Amino acid sequence: MMSNCTPAEFRRAMRYAFGDAVSEDATGLMVDADGASLHFALSSEEPRSIGALQLSVLRAEITVRQGDEKAASELLTRNDRATQRGGG
Repeated sequence: MMSNCTPAEFRRAMRYAFGDAVSEDATGLMVDADGASLHFALSSEEPRSIGALQLSVLRAEITVRQGDEKAASELLTRNDRATQRGGG
């Protein structure tokens, strides 16, 4: 997954959406909720430029650590909603 935010912004969005269900270690973030555990390994990419505007680029490699396909898919959908930004 690619996103136009920083690792700190991603962490903040996850903590806001999932609260105490979010934990962090040296390898990334873990979300344990709704019968599933998802691990997010985060890495910053080169910023993208549009004229003078610089956009952060974040790569998140997602691994299902626990739960069946349905539970993991539902948790991933919640994560997508939690990390969306405005737009038209």
